[in-house]
Amino acid sequence: MFEDLTADLPDLLIKLRGQATRKHIAEVAGVRLIRLKELEEGLKHPEGLETLGKALRVYRVRLGVALPTGR
Repeated sequence: MFEDLTADLPDLLIKLRGQATRKHIAEVAGVRLIRLKELEEGLKHPEGLETLGKALRVYRVRLGVALPTGR
């Protein structure tokens, strides 16, 4: 679970990539290399969400949302 999406997401993407290069992942995902780099470095770009979706498909990862209960 992410507590701070801005800090945790780039770390997760780097770990998921493992030994693969950014270039290889970008090629398979069909995204520009610079957009993948921006995601891994935590930079914002209008195409970021679309790029994230494509990259996660390559990694075979799905995001889910958990809402706190009772308050």
